[in-house]
This record gives sequence, structure tokens and C-alpha cells, in this order.
Amino acid sequence: MRSGLDPHRIAEVIVTTAAGSGRRGSGYRVGDTLVLTAQHVVADADGIQVRFDADRPGQWAASADVAWSDATTDVAVLAFAPPSDAAPVPPAPFGRIGDDRHAVVDVHAAGFPLWKRRRRPDGGQFRELHQADGTVAALSNLRTGTLEITVAVAAADPDPQVSPWSGMSGAALWAGSLIVGVVAEHHRWEGPGRLTAARIDHVLRNVDARLRTSLTDLLAIADPDALPEAGTEPSPRPVRSAPRASKVVGLPVTHGLELFKDRTEARELIGRHLADPAIRMVTVTGRRGMGKSSVAAKVVDMLEAGEWPGHSRAPLPSAIVNLSTRTAGVSLERLYLDCARALGPGQEARLLDVWAADRPVQDKIGELFAAMGDELVVILVDNLEDLLGDDGRLDDAELDAFFDCLFRARHTPRLLVTSQVPLHLAPELRRFAAEVELSDGLPAEESIALLRELDQDGSLGVAELPDEQLLRAAVHVHGVPRALELLVGIMADDVLELPSLQDVLEDFTLRGDVVAALAQDRYGRLGPDARTLLNVLAVLRTPVPREAIAWFVDGVAPGLDVARVMSQLLRIRMLSADRATRTYALHPMDADLAYGALPSDGPLGRRALERRAADWYAHTAPPRSQWRGLQDVGPHRREFEHLVRAGDMNDAALLLGTIGPWMARHGSALAAISMHLTVEEELTDDTARLAHLIGYGHARLSGGPLAHAAELFTEASDLADCLGDRKALQEAVFGLGDVHRQLGRLTDAVGALARAAEIAHENGDTEAEAHAVLSLSLAHSTLGQGEEALAGADRLGGIAAASGDRLTAARAWNARFTALLAMGRWEETITAGDRAVRAYAEAGVQEATDYALNAKGVAQLALGRPAEAAASLEAALAAASAMENPRTEGVCLHNLAWTHWTAGRHERAAETADRAAASLHRAGAAEAAAAEALAEAARARTAEDLPTAAGALLRAAEHTGRNIEMIPPSWLTTQAEALTTQSETGSTTP
Repeated sequence: MRSGLDPHRIAEVIVTTAAGSGRRGSGYRVGDTLVLTAQHVVADADGIQVRFDADRPGQWAASADVAWSDATTDVAVLAFAPPSDAAPVPPAPFGRIGDDRHAVVDVHAAGFPLWKRRRRPDGGQFRELHQADGTVAALSNLRTGTLEITVAVAAADPDPQVSPWSGMSGAALWAGSLIVGVVAEHHRWEGPGRLTAARIDHVLRNVDARLRTSLTDLLAIADPDALPEAGTEPSPRPVRSAPRASKVVGLPVTHGLELFKDRTEARELIGRHLADPAIRMVTVTGRRGMGKSSVAAKVVDMLEAGEWPGHSRAPLPSAIVNLSTRTAGVSLERLYLDCARALGPGQEARLLDVWAADRPVQDKIGELFAAMGDELVVILVDNLEDLLGDDGRLDDAELDAFFDCLFRARHTPRLLVTSQVPLHLAPELRRFAAEVELSDGLPAEESIALLRELDQDGSLGVAELPDEQLLRAAVHVHGVPRALELLVGIMADDVLELPSLQDVLEDFTLRGDVVAALAQDRYGRLGPDARTLLNVLAVLRTPVPREAIAWFVDGVAPGLDVARVMSQLLRIRMLSADRATRTYALHPMDADLAYGALPSDGPLGRRALERRAADWYAHTAPPRSQWRGLQDVGPHRREFEHLVRAGDMNDAALLLGTIGPWMARHGSALAAISMHLTVEEELTDDTARLAHLIGYGHARLSGGPLAHAAELFTEASDLADCLGDRKALQEAVFGLGDVHRQLGRLTDAVGALARAAEIAHENGDTEAEAHAVLSLSLAHSTLGQGEEALAGADRLGGIAAASGDRLTAARAWNARFTALLAMGRWEETITAGDRAVRAYAEAGVQEATDYALNAKGVAQLALGRPAEAAASLEAALAAASAMENPRTEGVCLHNLAWTHWTAGRHERAAETADRAAASLHRAGAAEAAAAEALAEAARARTAEDLPTAAGALLRAAEHTGRNIEMIPPSWLTTQAEALTTQSETGSTTP
């Protein structure tokens, strides 16, 4: 009998929901007629199929029903009838991972995640099996009673809206030869290498008696209270037997080490440096509140327990000495005497005599080092910045002598130092020292866990808040550990107002107690020039080059010596530098604190500085004639942000009116919509409002819903007429015509677009005229007026030839392939589509690449080349997604669904049509009903319900209307007629 995970028992779970959509998951055949999976995989299922050995010899599948499920624990068991030739299997063995001790247990699971999606030679897709090997830390996720699995990160992320691990849910989690859980969740914010599994032992413990009895009977578990424990030993580590305990002097420099969060990479790096005989001193640096003391203390705690962090292999220290400037202080005397005590009574007595003797300090230090011999002694010196000047030099001559000897003597201890500012070292000594900088806060999962632990009894309501709300709080304070502690501490201390977490966040960086606890120690000693430069950097927020800082300062504080002040801030680590990009920035928390302290007004107030920042980005932005991609409007987007923070909403709207349509056409429609929503209710000037209406209309034209875009352009047309602004009127009328065209209101579209082209011609705006002529040609194509549409393409070609504009040349090919598609001239459509793709690439824009590839795919389908069509349509879908255009996404998916249908992949056709309907609904497009009907037809065809499939195809044809970008309705009606005939005659061929 096969022991452990058997590949022939791995199940692919394929679900059709009651709403008609499809879903996939994984499972494991735990009994002859049973599959274990996750409850959410089969929730609301209208039909379930389990498939084994997919695309391998011996493949088989069976319909299944839910025999047992529990939504709270997210576990389900499916029952099915295997085919008569399927080999019987014995019950699977179950066990548990103990949660009462520290352990790291090796685990594995096998399933079908989204990121393992593959393509067949015929263009069809499938999911390859993935074996995920990883570990479970036994003490993680105790609160939720789940297992945290650490695995290799997903190798791809094919859909940002869906977890790359989607489809892995339901896979059995094995520890050795025992099933201990079921893969249930992946939270994106926890990273691509962590999954969550339901624990079998917790399921049995937490469901009611009836469900428990039913589950144990199904799984053949004799005693649910006596599941065998898997992984009773931690993951093997090559450690010495019975390591000698280190002698420890001094209390740990921080508390709560058993709850220490994350910093795994930092700990491993510190351990690697400490284990290196060539390194004499390791310094952990970072701003105040980052957890420097905690990570250093955790490393020392691990050494004391006989464990090197990470994979370091070196003799364990014979002695550890803890010193801190915030407790007993740090002096040469304290350091010498504590080290003597750590070396044992015999050495201590002799060293005390040496200390009392009238000998040079260097001799005493030499005797101490000699007494240590070849033994490893680790000395932790916490908060060394208290003893350093702004230049990083020690003010204490005796300690200075100690550090000098540390780098000169042959045998010395290893120092682990924490400091906001590193000790200044001569260049020749740097090779004997290492620095580990903590610049980032805690990751999301650890931040959330810390917030909950700070409210252990739940009295503050923090522990019960959802992960999403705690994550927002963590992001707000940049994951800085001390800031997270302060958040909860403020809530606990304010017994009168009883603030919520959100209340505290609203004025967090303005509170005096927060500034006192988090501001860098040297902040209070800064002079006015340094504070001005700090405020400039706080307003800029992002890393910027030195010339940006100098330009900015010259406008608000002329005469300030920027180089001198920057050097000062760099020395005391209040300013960080990136050598690779030659940029400078404050830590986000320092920027927040400095920004919160700025006055609103005045020559150096917040509004003045924000306006100067906006001016810098306007100064550096390329001219409109040089825009080629989204990166070219990046400076203007920064300008917009600073104008908004300055409260200059009208100026922000005028700027957005310039860059918004470009962003929408180049794949950032959703970002443009968000920017318009920021200013929408704040405008007081009609000209600014007109710019906002036109830009917002273009954003909604791309991002949907189209009906909203029509409203915006209509209001903009009226306002432009009122203001006598002919250029704005031209843009508004054009936008309205394009909306009418996409909504199928073709007569209205032709009138508006012709008027827009006329106004643009009168205004001498060749580019706008070309764009209007393009849309007018597309409207003629939709009306079936092929010759008029081709005339528009020729007109565009003429404009392009006269102006030499590559974009207009690309648009001419756009109009041509659309007209040819409408006329059914398939080979010419393919040729023109390819020319359009190349022309848009030469113009440096993607504007209609998705439309061209989609037209090419439809033409290839018409010519009976489905594999080529699938490839073209997949490429079109990718381009539409990159452009954030849900309408075109939906059109491409609809056509791709029909491609699957023609290849006999009706189940895939249904899934793809469902996705098409969702995208078209998001765009507010009427064709969503066509996609829904096609999905219904495909499901009925899969079930061999031919009359229902035929009726749904007729509805799909009806709802397609005149949209020439979608497969012709006649194809659908022809197939419906064939299915009807087949149903009536009983023929086996459609």
C-alpha cells in the first residue's frame, strides 16, 4: 500500500455555481468514494465534477455531491461513484501538528493553482499540477486555529485581481505520511509564499457533536481526540549535541522577546556577521522606533539558547554581556567589570586586580581581551547614539580607547551595537565592521499580529477588528513597531474620550506624545536651516536628486547652504541617500512627523511649500509634444498631488484636464478617475470645472460606465457653449459622439462626431480633427456603411501624409481594418490589423492595439483558423487589460469564448463568457447580456441540452446588436439552427 501522498488520488475539483459561473479547486481522495476539499470551493455549487490523473493514462472523472461541509472551518467532503475500473483505495491517514511547543514541521501539498496555467498546442488552457513543499511553524496562527504554510513563492501572477494560488484551495496538507489540514486561503498582503490551511484537529474540536460524528465516520477516524502527532521534532538542524550554555551578564535590553515579530532576514544577516572571525563589530542602525534593540536582543536570546540565527555555523559564545545606555549605562568601567564577571570567578579576581592597578587604559583592555583567549564573547551595546556626537565620534575617551583596541588586538570579543547613528570609523577599519540597517517597518502580517497582541484581553476592541482595518492602520504608520505600540497605548490611556483606532490615526503625527516618542533624538538640536531643509524633504516625500532640493530651497530660503545642511543630516542619519540613483529622502515616519508640525500658512508654511513642490514638477515635466507614454506625464501627476495638498483644487483640475485624457488612453483610466473624484466637489471656477468634466468624461469612456461618460460630456458641452470656449466644445462634442458610438446610438454618434471634426478643423486642431474622423469612420462601420467608413480611413491617411504624424497614420489603419471587418473582407482585415499594430508601435502608443488584435482574431475565426484566432484574441485581451479598458476586455473574452465553442471546449466557453459578461457589466455595456446568453448556451451544450443551448444562442445574437467588434450574430443564429435540427432529428452531428 502506498504510504503518504499518492499522485493518483489528487483530485481536480470543477464546480458550476448556481449563478452559472465556474470555479476550480483541488482535493484528495481520502476514501474509495470520498474527496476532501475546502468548503468555499464547492459553496453554492450547482454541479461538481472530480477529475483524477488529468491528461494522463488512466484519466477519469465523476460527478460529486457535498456529503459534509462546514463554512466556519472551511472544510468539505465530497461523495462520488467511481467508475467500475477505478482502483479502490484505503482510507487516508490523518494526524495533527502540536501547538503547544516551538517546532518547524516539513509539510507538502499538491493542487492546481492559477499560476500553473498552461496552453495546449491547440490554444486551449489547462492547469498543471503543482507540488508545494514547505514548512509550518507550529506556534503561528494560534488565534485563528489554522496552519501558516511557508512555501516557495508563486513563479507568476497572471491576474492581479485574483490570487496566483487560486485553485490550490482544497489540497490536502501532509506532514510526513499524515494529512493534517486542508489548504484554504492566500492573503496577498502576506506575500506570495504564505498560505493558510484549516487544521483537521481543530475542525474536529470546533464543530458540533453531530457534525463531528459524521466527519469521523466519513474519514474513518477511530478516535478524534487521539490523532497521532506529526513532526514531533523540529526541522533538523545540524547543531552540536548538548551545547554548552553561555554565561550571561546583564538583563536583556528589551522585553517580550517570546512575542518578537519577523526581522528574519535582519537576524540572519546579523548572525552571519557575528559568526565571521574577521568582523569585530556589527551595528544595527535605523530611525527611532524601528525595533533595533528588539532584533539585537532576539539574536542574543537565540545565541543564549544555543542557536545561531539563519544558517550560520560557528562555535556558540561562551559568554554574553548586555549593556544599555538606558539602564545601567555604558562606560569602560561597566563594560570591563561585566565582561570580567562573565569570564568566571578565577578570571574575574585577576582582572579586578588589573583594573585597580595604576596602569594605562590600553593595558587593562589588553588584559581583558587576553583573558578571553579563543573563546567567543558577544557584547551587546544598546543605544550607542546616546554617547555619540553628530559626527558619529565618541565623547568618552576611555570608550574610544576600547574601540581602538577592538580593531587592533588579535583576540577580541564581538560587539553587537544598536544606534540611530553609526560609530565613525577610519576608512581602514571599515572592513572589520558591518552595518545592518532597519529601514522598513514590519510586514503586514506581523504588524497585524502585533496590534492584536497589544490588546490581549480585547478590552480596547483592537483584537476583534478585521485584518483589513488593522492593515490600514499599519500602513498609516509604515509598520514602525514603536508607532504600532503607541497607537494602542494612546487608546488605553485615554479613559475619558475612549477613542477608536481610527480616531487615533486621524491626528497621530500631530500628538505631542507621539512626536516625543518617535522623533529622532537629534531633531530637537537642529538649527533653523536644517529644519527648513527637513520640511522641504517632508513635503517632497519621495526620493529626489540634489538639484531638486537646491531648486526648491532657492525659492523659499535663498542663501541657505544646501550642501552643508544635507551633509549634516546625512551624518546623523536623518536623511538617507541612494547611491545607485543619487537621490535623497527622509524615512516616511520622519516625513510624517515633520509634515504634521508644519504651520498651514506663511512663507515656510505647508501651502507655500506644497506650491513650490508643484512648481518643481511642472518645471521638470517634458512638453506635450514629447509625450509618448505614461512615464512622460509622471511629473505632472506629482504636480497634481502637491496642488491638491496645497488646497489649490481649481489649478489641480486644470492640470488634470490636460493629462487625464492621455492617461485614460494609455492604460491608467482608473487612476484618472480617482484623481477626478478627488477634486469633483471642491471646484469654484467654471473654467476648472469644464476641464474636469471633459477629462472625467474621457476617463469614464475608457473605464466605464459609459452612461456616466455621456452625462459628463453633455454637461461639458453646455458649459463650453456658455463660456464660448470652442476648443473645449470640440473636445466635449467629440467625447459625446464617441460615447454614443460605443452605446450603439449610431445616428446620434454620426451627427456629434461630424460636428466635432468640423469644429476641430475650424480651430486648426489637426490632431483632434483626426481623432474625430476616426470615430466617425468607426460609427459608419457599425452602421454597415463600409464605403463611407473607408472614405474616412482615406481622409485620415491624407491628414497623416500632410502632417507626418505617426499617430494619425496608425489611426488611418485603425479605421481601415474596422471597415474591412464590417464588410467581411477577412484577409484584408488581418493585413490591415497587422499594419495598425505596427503603426501604433512606431507611434509609441498602444491606443487601439487591442482592437486591431481583436479584429484579426475574428477574421481568423471566419477563415476557419481557430488556433490562430485564439492566440490573437489572447493577445488582444492582454492589451485591453493593460489599458484598463473593461469594455474591450469583455469583447475579446466574448470572442474568445466563441473560439472555445468552435473547438468543442464548451466548458471553457462558459467560463470565458462569464468573464466577458463581468467585464462588460463593469463598463456599463449593453452587450453584457449577449455574453451572459453565450455562457448559458455553453453550459447547456455541455449538458447536451440542445434546445436550451439553441435558445440561448439566439438571445446572444439579439443582444450583440450592431457591435462589429464582436463575432457576427449570424454565426450564432446559424449554430442555433443546427442545434435545433440536431435535437429534432436526433442526429449526432451539429
